[in-house]
Amino acid sequence: MAPSVLIIGAGGAVGLPLVAEFQKQKSQFSRIAILSDPARAHKFAAVQKSGIEVVQGSFLDFKCYQGFDVVISLAGNALMRLQPAMIEAAVAGGVRHFYPSEFGTDINQDGVWNFRYFRDKVVTRDHLVATAKAHPGFRYTLMLVGAFSEWVCGEFSGVDVEKHTVRCYGYPDAQASVTSLDDVVRYTVESILLPFPEGQSCREIRVRGDHFTFQQIIAVLEEVQGVKYDVQYLDPKEAAQKQEEARKRGDEAEEMLWAGKPVGPSGKVQVPLPLDNDKFGFKSETLKQTLTRLYGKK
Repeated sequence: MAPSVLIIGAGGAVGLPLVAEFQKQKSQFSRIAILSDPARAHKFAAVQKSGIEVVQGSFLDFKCYQGFDVVISLAGNALMRLQPAMIEAAVAGGVRHFYPSEFGTDINQDGVWNFRYFRDKVVTRDHLVATAKAHPGFRYTLMLVGAFSEWVCGEFSGVDVEKHTVRCYGYPDAQASVTSLDDVVRYTVESILLPFPEGQSCREIRVRGDHFTFQQIIAVLEEVQGVKYDVQYLDPKEAAQKQEEARKRGDEAEEMLWAGKPVGPSGKVQVPLPLDNDKFGFKSETLKQTLTRLYGKK
């Protein structure tokens, strides 16, 4: 039987292209829906015309999950800590397969698991493990895709594509895995249709479009734009100090900002081998193709 899917966070930067991909592949699913706060449900009026439902309510209410097999969470940093409560509500509503908001690095790598920026992802993973033990038949999928190619050369990493400067907290030889956002959402949708490993409660989907050092990423950007960048690598300890200052002030948003700035340039966004790309029927866009699409000469 075709699976039914509920999406949390469909109005965000990842949610919008994910919904668009579901629209392309809706014949593969028995039901596709977006969970929305009632005050924001009107924003999805156009999507509803394409056959995608809008469930109005709270992601903490088990009734909102009833009738769905799979839930995909796209919770951002502000809501990440609430994912354990989402999982509990989803299980109470009958959901048997949960996709937490991963869509990034493999946090099991040395030096990454205890990194502040990923704290709430770690808590979520621990809760998923406990939930699977308490509820036989419950499953979850971790989407490990590296950094989004569209974002790796952006302000968050210290890259200014207009002024052609880089001021990043990291190192030129730091490794980074990247995948275009369009490919990430396609991998996600198609992964739902893949057979789940027999006897397992956890599945990792490990895919990437390219893997470079940060210096090589900037070189690709320079080639695409036909300009030379003014690059300065700053000490990640400076970002860590600003992060701690923000924590002491009680400014969590600023704390997370500084915790995240060194993530890509210091080598904490990687998807190590082995990969699952060959399980899918398409080839990932390369970093050069993505950057050419975004910044190439018209």
